[in-house]
Amino acid sequence: MVVQVLLFGPQARLVGSPSLPVEILEDRITAARVLATLAESVPQLAASLPASRLAVNHEFAESHTPIKPGDEVALIGMVSGG
Repeated sequence: MVVQVLLFGPQARLVGSPSLPVEILEDRITAARVLATLAESVPQLAASLPASRLAVNHEFAESHTPIKPGDEVALIGMVSGG
């Protein structure tokens, strides 16, 4: 399955795009697997991933959250401010 991952701010600038297709050849895909695949396949993002979370369908995902076809998946980087 190909998961389209939305990117924002510095992470989008690092890869030069507001989204990335992530291909995962497994039957059961989880948020953790998407993050691991991003770390392996997009080295520009690797350093920022430990401080990032995935959101699936507008809700923060736990590592075991399943990803299904048609889900909206977004990488949310560290946010600071007041």
